[in-house]
Amino acid sequence: WAVWVLHAEQEKTIMSRVAFALFACVLLYAAAPVRAADIVAHRQGVLIQGSIQKGDYAKIVQFVRHPDNYGRFARSVFLDSPGGDLVETVRIAHLLEKSYAATHVGPGARCYSACFILWMSGVSRNVSEGATLGVHRIHVKVDGEAMDPASERFASIARRVEYYMAGLGTPRTILDKMNATAPANMFVMSQRWLAEQRLLAAVSYRSGFIDAAQTHCGAEPYAAAVSATAPMSDDDAQRWVASVRNWIRCADEVRANSQRLDGLRIAALLDESDTSH
Repeated sequence: WAVWVLHAEQEKTIMSRVAFALFACVLLYAAAPVRAADIVAHRQGVLIQGSIQKGDYAKIVQFVRHPDNYGRFARSVFLDSPGGDLVETVRIAHLLEKSYAATHVGPGARCYSACFILWMSGVSRNVSEGATLGVHRIHVKVDGEAMDPASERFASIARRVEYYMAGLGTPRTILDKMNATAPANMFVMSQRWLAEQRLLAAVSYRSGFIDAAQTHCGAEPYAAAVSATAPMSDDDAQRWVASVRNWIRCADEVRANSQRLDGLRIAALLDESDTSH
């Protein structure tokens, strides 16, 4: 049943994302190192690390197609990237979204600029203590020349970028921080900042998925604890921690079940790269 809830949510945004890809070729986030991203086995999942460059989508698909690697990719995708090419990022994000990937930024890692889109494309998302996320205002180039930020064309593109990110579930507070931060700078977010802003629950799960998971697993316990006004006793805190762990385990089972039920669609998506160039 969960897969149908997820499909409805995903199909609503796919047309806007296709349209976005048509104009995204003129966009670059912060200037990135020349070295392309690597994808390697990492813990029980995979790690996408380094600057995202053209050709990385095909490299990632080739890696994931290997039978030993798909299980890792389906389990956890760890991110550590300063950003990079936005068009390539959108293609990778589509793969993450349709595969019901769980995205993570581990301790000491960063996920900045375009990488933030990859993180938000996960059906479940985690940022560890000691890890950071980062956003800033877009920087638009056409034929190598920077576009005037005061122009109507720039404003139109910026609105489309914001609409795209909102479709991933990016909270308004983060979009405002992005728009207020110059391209040469970075607004950096930690797990603690997200918790202080009461955004951690909002960004932890995709909206369609959280509805399906709560139907199967009961109410998500973190959001309830954040909204509570009375402090917890030690016993209550221990019970709450146990309930969070049990709920996460149940939600992962819902996600894995959706992957199994939608295996043919995911396989078709992995085959698309053979005919997309």
